[in-house]
Amino acid sequence: MQNHQDRSPTLHVPDDLAEYEQWILWRREKSSGRETKVPYSVHGRRASSTNTSDWTEFQKALHMWQLNPDWYGGLGFVFASDDPFVGIDLDDCLSNGKLKSWAQSIVGRFSDTYTEISPSGEGLKIWARGQLPGSIPGVPVGDGQIEMYDRSRYFTVTGRVFRGAPLQVEDHAADVLLLYERLVGGKKKAAWPLQPLEGGRIPYGQQHNTLVSIAGTLRARRVCDEAIEACLQIVNQRQCEHPGPRVHISQLVRSSRKWGATA
Repeated sequence: MQNHQDRSPTLHVPDDLAEYEQWILWRREKSSGRETKVPYSVHGRRASSTNTSDWTEFQKALHMWQLNPDWYGGLGFVFASDDPFVGIDLDDCLSNGKLKSWAQSIVGRFSDTYTEISPSGEGLKIWARGQLPGSIPGVPVGDGQIEMYDRSRYFTVTGRVFRGAPLQVEDHAADVLLLYERLVGGKKKAAWPLQPLEGGRIPYGQQHNTLVSIAGTLRARRVCDEAIEACLQIVNQRQCEHPGPRVHISQLVRSSRKWGATA
């Protein structure tokens, strides 16, 4: 018989987030026939996204989830006015694990910051550093919608990293404001310059998707991991508008084993 310890859930999140005492738990509950994700404190009572006494440190929240994996659905991170984070929620942006066209330029632009798959498996949550003029509770885009928050709300946290996204939260203050302005202004498709730059350089907003595509193509031709990484490192350093850290390229190559040629 499997004991409780053997099936305790685990969760890996960026240290940037784990160092803040803004963690809660959540569980699925039905209200008026509709299922919602209700936040809870480690004390077993419903939590508020505006009451700091309901929040706790990451390890305490994780321990409570591990003790009660059948009761809680997982952990959540609360955004507060005095932290540097913005959350971008892309609802229904995935179809069979593939990114829909309306979300591609957004995900590409934020490809160097922590991004994970939502509990449903059909959406993405992006963490970035920046500030918002106000919250966006939901703007329809394509066949999905976008939400943006930097306070008084929480994100469920799955730890299911999307396509090798790094375990760190990067500064995207300008991009956050640009996306916000386009959404509140009625321009519901974020547009960044994604065409090749002078000399064939790859624009910042397209770097991740381009490297993923190259990795998938080489893997489909049975090129070994060492050669794939060597190729991507050269492209990253010589052709990307803003070359990323070498360790990110190594992580991308390892992750590409799961994506195949269609990633």
